[in-house]
Amino acid sequence: MSFVLYEISFYIFKTYRSFFNSDAAIANILAEEMVLAGSFFPSHWWYVNNDLWVFYKQLLVIPWVLAGKNGYFAHAFTVFEVSVFMIVFIYLFLRSLMLSRASAIMGGVVVCIAYSPMYLRELFGEAAYTWYFLFMIGFMFIFRKLSPHVISKSTQIKAFIFFMMLLYLLVLANPIRFFVYYVVPFFGALALSIYFARDSIKTFQHAVYRLLSVKKMVIFAFACLVMGLAGMAHYNLLESLHLAGGANNAGLVSLEILPVHAAHAFLGLLNFIGAEWNEGVRASSIEGAISLLKFALYPCVLIIPALHVKKAFYQMSATERFFVLFSYVGFAIIYILYSTTALHESAWAARNNIRYISPFIMMILVCNVIMWRFFSLFSKVILSVCLAMALGLSWNYVSPKEWRGIVDERIALVEELKSRGLHFGYAEYWDSHLYTVFSDGDVDIRPIEVDEKGISLVKWLSSDRWYQKDSTDGKVFFMLKHEDIADFNVSLKNLNMPDPIDQFAMNQYTIYVFEKNPLYVKKSKAEARKKKRIMTAP
Repeated sequence: MSFVLYEISFYIFKTYRSFFNSDAAIANILAEEMVLAGSFFPSHWWYVNNDLWVFYKQLLVIPWVLAGKNGYFAHAFTVFEVSVFMIVFIYLFLRSLMLSRASAIMGGVVVCIAYSPMYLRELFGEAAYTWYFLFMIGFMFIFRKLSPHVISKSTQIKAFIFFMMLLYLLVLANPIRFFVYYVVPFFGALALSIYFARDSIKTFQHAVYRLLSVKKMVIFAFACLVMGLAGMAHYNLLESLHLAGGANNAGLVSLEILPVHAAHAFLGLLNFIGAEWNEGVRASSIEGAISLLKFALYPCVLIIPALHVKKAFYQMSATERFFVLFSYVGFAIIYILYSTTALHESAWAARNNIRYISPFIMMILVCNVIMWRFFSLFSKVILSVCLAMALGLSWNYVSPKEWRGIVDERIALVEELKSRGLHFGYAEYWDSHLYTVFSDGDVDIRPIEVDEKGISLVKWLSSDRWYQKDSTDGKVFFMLKHEDIADFNVSLKNLNMPDPIDQFAMNQYTIYVFEKNPLYVKKSKAEARKKKRIMTAP
């Protein structure tokens, strides 16, 4: 445990600075907007995917904003906090299942190993879906405390209250996402439990009796009431807030591209668990042999628990059965959605960003610990080899060779902007929030989109406040990648913007500097050209 904890700490505080992106920076940005607006839901903020971000990283960042230290360290410390809390909660949950201390510790170990760069990036870098895994473990822990084996009435009452509070917060955040991640897997797991219990009349009757008990019916009725209230509150809040599109609008892909899309979803899954190799690997090399072993063995980690469910069904406790079945139903739902819908816009995205499935992969990893005592010797050998390989290769992903150079480039860019007195500018989304947080708030870079149509303001995880005339009264810069320069120069003419007073290149960017904000200051009438205006700023 000490080794993997050191690895994820090193990755969070050191390595991830080279992979830190604007999506990961949103918690810092939104926390600052909440403090400035004095509101939990800023009315000028543009939310996406119907997500209201009720209980998320931004809450833990707010103290750093108030202390004036809203930079990368605030992000890293927050993610580390969540990671430690996750490990502790896994330990407590597994101990409540009467597993040994060693098994409970292994539950934390198996979810913290660096299986692949994508696994690290999503769970210990951006750490967006680590929260969903935590909430799932939280629900399972509460179910355990509500089960008949708990004699203490006070414990059951506390568990009931926490259950309803957590239920309300998660539905308030996004009812549709809650339905997909929690409701469908919950009922799917119940249905499978009853199905597997059909072989024994006594077990079947006991399962139905427990399901239809007065206690369960009361909890179910209260849960439905709480979900209904939270759902209404969610949609009432949305009416007063800005809302962009997102994953909730994803449609089915056409049948002619379905095989390719599904294949890329499968490749994305292999990439996520570390079973995919890079191009150019020689089969006769050590790297080639290891790559083939990972390709052959790593998927077994996801398959072996499922193969033992039927055989071990009557030996597992009700909570253990439910945990395992919930994990696989949820995994199947998200994987099918990736394979059949435009959850991401292209097959390439389905392959390289299959992050929505990560909570259920973590659940299945824990399933291996819960069901270890039921595995055959052969299965245990395979899983042990996988664990040894993953631990042996993990440092290559935790500390890749290129990370220090990338961090140095990012620091140098921020220092160059500050040395030139540039503290406000615009850039593409993926280059905006990233450097705003990386500079500890010394340089505010707001997202825009530059293409052949002109310059557009980004209404996606952004704030209307940034695009007002009085957002800045000093120099303003545009930080552009080289491929966007031609479109930007055309936009300068079409929008009748003044000429830049300076420009310089650094790394992959060219920075154009203006005396005043060119979105609101135009050329003089003598210099102006009569062309149709493409963009109107608010």
